[in-house]
Amino acid sequence: MNTSVDIDNLNMLKELIGKDLKEILDAYISTAPNLVNQIEDALISQDVDNLRLHAHSLKGSSANIGANTLSSLSASLEQFAKEGQLGSPAVQAFSKIKDENSAVMDFLNTYIQQF
Repeated sequence: MNTSVDIDNLNMLKELIGKDLKEILDAYISTAPNLVNQIEDALISQDVDNLRLHAHSLKGSSANIGANTLSSLSASLEQFAKEGQLGSPAVQAFSKIKDENSAVMDFLNTYIQQF
């Protein structure tokens, strides 16, 4: 069973907003990888402001679709940026974000085919 995305949350959203959920998920699929890339660039350049901003964006958009683990990991990285701690713990958190984002993308691409 995939735990990257809360299927109950997605099904509830599907009941509430119907086929518009597909557009929301399409938008997420098209923007999340860019956010991950922007996070990586900010981490490499030690840009705490952009790291915080993009981690915050990924946290919120992931939470909105029920990608709770990705949201939580993004929150951790956002906190590292707020504290100016961009060393090994932040790099490790980003590595987990990349892995989790991949799992979320795989899940959503499969889920979206149900529409």
